[in-house]
Amino acid sequence: MDTNLSGRIALVTGSSSGLGKVIARALAAEGASVIINGRQNNKVADTAHEIKRDCAHRIQAYQFVCDATDPKLGQLLDAKLSEISRLDILINNVGNIERFGTFEDLTEEDWQRSFDITFMSAVRFIKASLPYLKKSRQARIINISSLSAHQPSFTGLNLHYGMAKAGIINLTKNLAADFGRYGILVNTICPSTLLGGGWKQNIEDRAKRERITTKQAEELMREEENRKSPLGKMGELSDVANLVVFLASPNANFLTGHSYNVDGGITRSIC
Repeated sequence: MDTNLSGRIALVTGSSSGLGKVIARALAAEGASVIINGRQNNKVADTAHEIKRDCAHRIQAYQFVCDATDPKLGQLLDAKLSEISRLDILINNVGNIERFGTFEDLTEEDWQRSFDITFMSAVRFIKASLPYLKKSRQARIINISSLSAHQPSFTGLNLHYGMAKAGIINLTKNLAADFGRYGILVNTICPSTLLGGGWKQNIEDRAKRERITTKQAEELMREEENRKSPLGKMGELSDVANLVVFLASPNANFLTGHSYNVDGGITRSIC
């Protein structure tokens, strides 16, 4: 299937490592130039260099170093996009669990921080990108949410993260309705727990909480995750990246306002 992404420009937030990096690589492999974003200069520079070096297409890998919680993000991004002069695709991937815990463990500061990192970062990037996306003939906003946004936690952990990700789904629905007049398609992807990305952090937290080794924690978690899916296995970061590529392409020209679960069949509801 021809994705026709050659010549397009995509900003992938939080793309200096993990899922964002895999998404940026996948888009570049289809001919899109990418804007790599992260907080650390060296990681952003290294990722941009790797992608440009490894890509078979003649693409650009721009660098945008900024903390997604910086109130000046809008001004900084506008300056960067003014240099590049255009933007076709925005992938909102920033989101992090800085503190694990149950409802009783979490402080008000934990809730506010999670909302700022995971939800407000998307709002900031969309606001700053919108004037450029309006000028694109194939504009896309693809928000990375989570299965935890619409499925109750199996463990009772990290409700603050699920809350912020649920907000992303609501934002997507409303912006799809609003931005349709500009020809901007807005969709969400909701992955289950995947191998890679935050998987290592999850293992380390489990080991610490239950006072077991990281090897024991990983074995337990793999078994639990495998049992959830009818496929009996966990997904890979590339499973999400492949869907991003499709939704970003002209092959998805009539798809907007939807949430797509990448979960190996864990979600069992009809709608």
